[in-house]
Amino acid sequence: MRINSFGPRATAFVIGGSAVATMFALGTGEAGAVTCSAANGQQIEHVIGKGGCGAKAGAGSRAFAEDTSGHGTAVAVADQGGNSTARNLQPGSTALAGANSGGTAYSVTTGPSAFSVAQAREGGTTIAIGGWGGDAVAGPFGISCQGGFATAFDSNTGRACLRSGIIDLHN
Repeated sequence: MRINSFGPRATAFVIGGSAVATMFALGTGEAGAVTCSAANGQQIEHVIGKGGCGAKAGAGSRAFAEDTSGHGTAVAVADQGGNSTARNLQPGSTALAGANSGGTAYSVTTGPSAFSVAQAREGGTTIAIGGWGGDAVAGPFGISCQGGFATAFDSNTGRACLRSGIIDLHN
């Protein structure tokens, strides 16, 4: 299904934004969380048991990655003034975020066996949320929402998608 009017686009964006806000609120404070935070030329990696994270930031950049599942991966990389955040909340899932040239990337996995990639550039914002076996990708090569639940948004192109069961919206 193609989204050809502003109303459905705004609705998809609000649903995705609400999901991100909820996942950030629910994804904090759990025992066994692995957290990596880097800024201005730092690189940090942590592995505890089967969970791990990595964060690398160039000059003037910030990267934050966190795995709260204890059995997943979160990696964030930022350069040239970029800001990236990757949060993995469920076992067997991977969240990857990359940002450069002042871009901001948010990548979150909310369900098991999920995969999300957000690649921001040129001052834009990308959001990718993968849930329950979903794959979400947002970046310079387009957007993609596949599997169980996935939503993605790229402000540079204005492209967005949402997939959940039989619902498959994209523009």
